[in-house]
Amino acid sequence: MSSLAPFRPDEDYCVYCHRPAAGRCAVCHALICADCSVLKNGLIRPLALCKKCAENSPRPRRVLLMWLLAAVIFLAILLAAFLLLSPA
Repeated sequence: MSSLAPFRPDEDYCVYCHRPAAGRCAVCHALICADCSVLKNGLIRPLALCKKCAENSPRPRRVLLMWLLAAVIFLAILLAAFLLLSPA
């Protein structure tokens, strides 16, 4: 049996600048420092995102449009099901 142990650093480091990490990205869970994080407003509290996730995050208007489109499609399916199952 080997007496070698795997290397475990004392601190976790940022994936971008290799300084000590302050926390994880809210989307991809990558370790990031305070200088490399971007704060975005969440529903309840601010979210810290890494640079890549902040660039790829959808715009608020696009998210609202997607939710409204999903609601319209859902209501159209309900209406079609109601019309097909109702007695003529």
